[in-house]
Amino acid sequence: MTLPKPLKNALIVVLTYVCVVLIMRYRRDGMDWGPALLIGLLVTPLALLLSAGRDRLMGKAARAGERMRARRRGEAAE
Repeated sequence: MTLPKPLKNALIVVLTYVCVVLIMRYRRDGMDWGPALLIGLLVTPLALLLSAGRDRLMGKAARAGERMRARRRGEAAE
C-alpha cells in the first residue's frame, strides 16, 4: 500500500514529534511533560530539515558519481 505524499509527510512529522517527546520524557533523568513538549516543537523541524538536506546531498553525490562513471566509460571506449 502506498500513501499519498502529503499524508506520508504528515505521518513523518507526527511520528518524529512523538518520538522526540517520549525520549525527552522517559530518558534516564527525565523531564516534565511541558518542557518535553516544547523541546519537541523545536527539535522536530530541525530534524526534518537535516534529513531533507542529507537526502539532497546524497542525491547530488549519486548523480555526480553516475556522470563520472559515464565519462570513464566514454573515455575507455575511445
